[in-house]
Amino acid sequence: MPIIPIILALVIAAGIVLLFVGLTQTLVQESEFGQRLDAFAGRRAVALPATGPGNEDAQQQGVAAAVGKALVKRGYGVRAQESLARADLKLTVGEYAILRLLTAASGVGLGYLAGAMNTLIVGVPLPFAIAGGFLGYLAPRFWVGRRASARVKAFNSQLPDTITLLANALRSGNSAAQAMSLVAREAPHPSNTEFSRVVAEMSLGIPPDQAFENLMRRVPSEDLDMMITAMNVSAEVGGNLAEVLEKIGETIRQRVTLKNDVATLTAQQQGAGYIISVLPVLIGIVLFLLNGKYMKPMFSGFPYLCMPICAGLMIFIGFMAMKKVTDIKV
Repeated sequence: MPIIPIILALVIAAGIVLLFVGLTQTLVQESEFGQRLDAFAGRRAVALPATGPGNEDAQQQGVAAAVGKALVKRGYGVRAQESLARADLKLTVGEYAILRLLTAASGVGLGYLAGAMNTLIVGVPLPFAIAGGFLGYLAPRFWVGRRASARVKAFNSQLPDTITLLANALRSGNSAAQAMSLVAREAPHPSNTEFSRVVAEMSLGIPPDQAFENLMRRVPSEDLDMMITAMNVSAEVGGNLAEVLEKIGETIRQRVTLKNDVATLTAQQQGAGYIISVLPVLIGIVLFLLNGKYMKPMFSGFPYLCMPICAGLMIFIGFMAMKKVTDIKV
């Protein structure tokens, strides 16, 4: 294995990381008066200079906080905060941005190494490095999105039982806040976590409608929107909230059952779409690994280069068409 490409890849990755850290340290810091005012108002805690073994950790947290503050001002941090809240990850915006930069730097190094060692396109490692950095930058976002989707799906599947628990608590003479406290104690994860946050926000003086709006921001769901609307209307005009919630819970339970039936009926078609789309790519990779010279003419010139590009576009269009056909809204 050649040593020079590995050294160059590591140097490039380390240079990107050091450049990013140097830029974050040049950000304009707030004055001491502004920091004390923010701490007194409860908007955030002031990071006091630490001494001793924990000084390095405090400096790293200060860099992450500065990066997060700069990103929030530019709008990117708001979307990142929503994604992290939906995924229930204990990361700040600055830490998330640093994580994405580190994965991008790792992707650049690995891509450069792969480009230097491949037998298909000799002497052109830069495109591989760019592609690796792009994929590395998107990897944390993909992971957070998958985690958030799984969490929202689990919350929606638990929502009928959660609404039934709320209705039973209201029938027992409890208030809406007491009923949500019961859900926070008795419901499974992630329902208990989300309702405990709602109860905590209400106990801190946040209006119930604002607390429910924050819940909808963390868990975007049409079924949850229906429940929140019923509770807000009941708080304004009154009525038998327990009976309304019971009917909503039954409706949502029927919708969940219908969604599961549709997913079962379309699972074979969805699996076929994934297999048909991935199989040509896997075969091309295997042929490339077994005999790179055999695959090289397909990427060597204009008339031949159009073939893999057109094939990739046709595979993508076919996959999206099959996904659209099997995506049945309930």
